[in-house]
This record gives sequence, structure tokens and C-alpha cells, in this order.
Amino acid sequence: MKVAILEMKESNQKSNRKILVAMRRNPKVTIRELQEETGLSESGVKKIIRQLKGEGLVERIGGAKGGHWEVRQE
Repeated sequence: MKVAILEMKESNQKSNRKILVAMRRNPKVTIRELQEETGLSESGVKKIIRQLKGEGLVERIGGAKGGHWEVRQE
């Protein structure tokens, strides 16, 4: 059981990292592009973004259509 939890945690960290890298590389990256890059569902990507925002690592500047992401720190 502990091994499965550790593997899941490691997988989540890899997905978080992929999203952060993608946002840094292209601040106007879309949810769809993040899905393609990570292999996660739309809800999975949105969940990670909520976590990253909650941790103060990313911030959305502007609206959904014309805005962009700022990666604060890692």
C-alpha cells in the first residue's frame, strides 16, 4: 500500500513539473495543450492548476481568453 502511495505521489509531482515547465515555456498555454503534454484529463489538469495556484506557484494574469500564466517559483 505504501509503495502505491509513493508511486502516485511521484507521478503527481512529475505532472506538476510538466505543467510548470509548459507554463514557463509558453505562458499562453491552454488546458487542452496541457492535457496533450501530460496525458491527464481536463479535470486532472485543472486540479493540478488549482493546487499550484493554492501553493502560490502560478498565477493567472488576465482572463481565460487573453490572459497568460506566470510561474512564481518552484
